[in-house]
Amino acid sequence: MNDLNNEIFDNINGFSLDNEQRAAILTKSKYSIIVAGAGSGKTLTMIGKVKYLTEVKKVNPKHILCISFTNEATLSLKQKLNIPDIDVLTFHKLAIKILGMNNYDYDLSDEDFLNEIITSFFANACYNHKFLRKQFKKYVKKLILFPKTYQNIINDKSFKETKNIIKTFINLYSTNDLNKNDFALFFKSSKNPLLFLIYAIINLYEKEKLVNNLLDFDDLIKTASKFIQEDKVIPYYEEIIIDEFQDTSLLRLNFIKKLVLKNNANLTVVGDDFQSIYKFSGCDLDLFLNFQDYFPQAITYKIQNTYRNSQELINAAGNFVMQNKEQIFKKLTSHKHLDKPIKLIKETDKTTTLLKTINYILKNYGKEILILGRNNNDIYHYLNKDFLKWQDNGYFTYQNLSLRYLTVHKSKGLESENVIIINMEDSPLGFPSQIKDHKIIKCIKKEENFLFAEERRLFYVALTRTKNYTFILVPKNSSCFIKEIKKDKENVEFIKIS
Repeated sequence: MNDLNNEIFDNINGFSLDNEQRAAILTKSKYSIIVAGAGSGKTLTMIGKVKYLTEVKKVNPKHILCISFTNEATLSLKQKLNIPDIDVLTFHKLAIKILGMNNYDYDLSDEDFLNEIITSFFANACYNHKFLRKQFKKYVKKLILFPKTYQNIINDKSFKETKNIIKTFINLYSTNDLNKNDFALFFKSSKNPLLFLIYAIINLYEKEKLVNNLLDFDDLIKTASKFIQEDKVIPYYEEIIIDEFQDTSLLRLNFIKKLVLKNNANLTVVGDDFQSIYKFSGCDLDLFLNFQDYFPQAITYKIQNTYRNSQELINAAGNFVMQNKEQIFKKLTSHKHLDKPIKLIKETDKTTTLLKTINYILKNYGKEILILGRNNNDIYHYLNKDFLKWQDNGYFTYQNLSLRYLTVHKSKGLESENVIIINMEDSPLGFPSQIKDHKIIKCIKKEENFLFAEERRLFYVALTRTKNYTFILVPKNSSCFIKEIKKDKENVEFIKIS
């Protein structure tokens, strides 16, 4: 029998896999990357691969590792697989498993520990160290720095932003798997005095963790990577499958590469570069786009049939995101067709327009509505807290209706019958967000050569959460994204509602 027609693929959790999904599963390549369009069934493909490996190839489930990025995602995947012996873990849970196998004794650092170190540094070490005090003076541009003046500066609310910048830099430094040699390059490329303060804080942070036998989340991965290199006890895997690979970091890639090579394992990664939206936390899209640089002879597969969106919606969303030619071209297709699935509605009063839109959808398209915004508090510019009774996970009741509001980041991986997008304003906190990184962050964070590249992908995620229609509220000072997408007369239209 041709494996492509293997009957196992006819019923994967109640669905029959298409030929692209089957071909990706059947690869004979040691390393493969599956580029998946939005709503194309990438999770189903992963499940199909695991079932093919265990039921047809007779691979021991204990020798298969599936990795996803959140505890919620791994729990969902484990339930869908329904194979008790298989490891379905986050990167951090995998690292914890390796540390446990080696009886490594440590305590997990509290998330606030780095904040405490930064606060302690400025309260004590910085002013009392002549060189650091000099750098601090350069940073705040004070010629003379008396103790009282110094205390006023570091205790001022505005200095909280500097502390946040420092924390962001340190987190990016760690998740990009950098070291002191890399820091030397930062010093060469930038004369910013804040770099010297950050370098001192990193040294203090590492010292305090060592003294207190603490590991933070990145340390878990670093320590587990070190154990693999040192030939310590590690789990044996024949097959490693990683979901959402477009959101990986160099630290995670180096970790998994060591494990793959040590086990001589096959590696399959799945993801969608159109949905890479976590650069702020250290994720590096280049690792996905250039996968073959890290795993030579890797074969690329595409799964391009979408089962969520209409053809007209994916045409509009795809044309929009592919304005950035650095993205991987996909010819997404759908059997679903809807006339002009993206509806633009002019905002008058924010509250009135949103409520009218909700009622319009309920009357014409059903009761399931997901409201998306760029920021956590966007909804409160449209509906006063008096209107809403909040429940868990973004759900709220309005006039006995259960609706849901989420940021676009939190909506990734979810879908709804109909979607409303708010806060499409041309402002720093609008969509796209126009908040610029501090110049010190630009030393460590790669910039893409396309304006609003990640925000563009974020808008793509928002557009593609719907199974039917996406309604976008258009304010008077609308953003550049609105000005661009409204030109697509074939798939986008303004509508009037009463």
